Amino acid sequence: MADNGAQREEAGTLPAAARRRRWAVWAMAGAILAGGLAVGLWWRPRPQPPLAVSMDQDDDVDEPISTRDPGYVGMQACAACHRERVAEFRKTNHFHACRLPEAGTMPRSFAPGHGKFATPDPSLRFEMTQAGGDFLLTAIQATAAGDQRTSSRIAFVYGAGGADEVYHTWHGDGLYELPVAWLHPQNRWGIEPFYRYLKGDHARETTPRCVECHNTWFEHIPGTPNQYRRDTILIGVTCERCHGPGREHVAFHQAHPEVDAAQNIVHPGRLARERQLDLCAQCHSNATKRRGPAFSYRPGEALAAHFRIIESKYPEKDHVANQVQYLRQSKCFQRDDRMTCTTCHNPHRSSSSPEARRGQRACLSCHDAAHCAEQQRLPAAVRGDCVGCHMPEHIKINVHFHTEDDLYVPPITRHEHRIAVYPFARDEVLLAWYRTQSDPRSRQEAARLQAELVKHWFDVAENFRRNYRFLAAIGASREAVRLDPGPATRARLRDAVAFQARFDDDMANAEHQVDDRRFTEAIDSLRKILERKPDSAFAHGLLGTCYAVTGQYPLAVEQLKEAARYDAEDPYGYAMLGWLAYLHGRYDDALEAYRRADEIEPYAAKINFHWGLALAKLGRFPDAVEHYRLVLTIDPRHTGACQALSQTLRELGQPAEALRFARRAARLTRFQDPDILLTLAEAYLDVGRPAEANDAAAKALDAVQASSPDIQAQIHARVQDFRARSKPASIRK
Repeated sequence: MADNGAQREEAGTLPAAARRRRWAVWAMAGAILAGGLAVGLWWRPRPQPPLAVSMDQDDDVDEPISTRDPGYVGMQACAACHRERVAEFRKTNHFHACRLPEAGTMPRSFAPGHGKFATPDPSLRFEMTQAGGDFLLTAIQATAAGDQRTSSRIAFVYGAGGADEVYHTWHGDGLYELPVAWLHPQNRWGIEPFYRYLKGDHARETTPRCVECHNTWFEHIPGTPNQYRRDTILIGVTCERCHGPGREHVAFHQAHPEVDAAQNIVHPGRLARERQLDLCAQCHSNATKRRGPAFSYRPGEALAAHFRIIESKYPEKDHVANQVQYLRQSKCFQRDDRMTCTTCHNPHRSSSSPEARRGQRACLSCHDAAHCAEQQRLPAAVRGDCVGCHMPEHIKINVHFHTEDDLYVPPITRHEHRIAVYPFARDEVLLAWYRTQSDPRSRQEAARLQAELVKHWFDVAENFRRNYRFLAAIGASREAVRLDPGPATRARLRDAVAFQARFDDDMANAEHQVDDRRFTEAIDSLRKILERKPDSAFAHGLLGTCYAVTGQYPLAVEQLKEAARYDAEDPYGYAMLGWLAYLHGRYDDALEAYRRADEIEPYAAKINFHWGLALAKLGRFPDAVEHYRLVLTIDPRHTGACQALSQTLRELGQPAEALRFARRAARLTRFQDPDILLTLAEAYLDVGRPAEANDAAAKALDAVQASSPDIQAQIHARVQDFRARSKPASIRK
């Protein structure tokens, strides 16, 4: 996975699972802060004139809505006319970005006795085995009652090119990423950093963005983090990811075999440079914030219209592969408007073929060898190594695993795509050459260069450490160990690793305290964490949430602002600030906070839902409706948006449409939510159907019996008020 441009939802040292869990903490905190009040409690009843309405509009509400195939046909259809090109492409890493687990392609460590991994937690270990044609991962958790075993069948393998391969499994219609991976360069098992308080197989959701970068097409169920229609996958990155869906192209040429010119298909080489770059930037950039449904981007369109593309401040915060950002920073790129990714890479051929990696020839197409100021000072054997000096291959620590005897292990090195002058890279090229020589002067020069380079990398590591970039410091320390694997350099690496490991352990403990609602303990833990790493946006955000839950609102606001300041790519700080402002009646402040959160995360149901609530409080009902409808585009089964939209449409005098969404909310909650049932009762009353209205109110009373006494009292009071208003005027008098 590390070398084919897949997008993870990780930033810095924060695992994706932790980032998703923090949104769950937000939801929990919101419920506590709101005192259990449901959305409907803040709406005043407004009588509306009777109106007849048909109720069969939402009979399909239980049917999961999904993104439909826009016309993908698969590589077999391409092969009918492009047999040689397809055969050639099957050897590429792109084609193998996702594949089925098959005997002969899986690591031999699935064999009996070899597939074992002991985690740093002595109570948890994993076994990887093969049973017939199935490959299994089993999590074994030691408990007082004995070992608890959870086995998962591997459904897909991500990763190609001799880097790391990551495994995915199905739980129902949900696709999950398993925590244990095979690291080809290290020839051993590794585990992705994960929240150790999980249970079962410790898997995390395989999000649509991850799926998009490893496959050509997969039908996603909107509103779910990881549900897909199993029979729709076009596995791997194939022709149509760069040429577009091929159904119309194939149909035309089948009907008109005499036409040679390609019709109804994208030819990437004829696109403008920016659109060509966008094809690669789908996955080889930080295009992680979606603006629309999964798999909606089409070749030839502007990628920025479909994704918010993050400009990383630090490489350790990159999302797997971010080559396009760094290429854009190169003077070569800026001065030559012909330069694209395919200047050096042939996407149709295996990266191991000489034709696929054309970097050296690309350099010489614009630069004379004599233009290099270092030429005369370099040994003749290395004078032509433009890539080694100007695009050095070194560690990218943003992708890392834990092995049984080491932590934060990056499986591979990558070429730097910011083409520039790197003195340390020149020295490494020289060091490699001098090490091949046997004369005393060469050995002496090699020793000098090694000492200087090791010092360089430890100076870099120390600078990172002073700036609280502890993960980056590990990467720089590993560069030093790569050059000199002696005990002194390894000891300094161990110190860097130990510091980051302690930080991650303390953060996991603080999260666990929040999960257990031990907020006072969590506050103390988070304060100590911030003493060691004051720029941890995650710690600031979690601390702000804890302060809010415990009623310390000024401190909460202060910490949430710090979270937003330290991580401009995470909406959590602004989203929580918006929620606090909403709960305290500062609706204009809430709108501003949600606006800023939306700039960061432009396709988030939660942000837009809360934004709509604040707009409704200000009486801006048409704007609120717009946000609720967007929520239902993102998540068609969002009950809160259905209920709020119903109530807002009543305010706008649209009772028929209001009833439609009230029924939808009730159906989605199986007619078990008392607050939504009262919304439904109000909607029935507005269209002149008092019998159904009273029936919904009675159902609300039945449903509330299992609720807390406070909620029961509120619902009973609302039902009494509703029944009083629902009586004919002559009876009320």
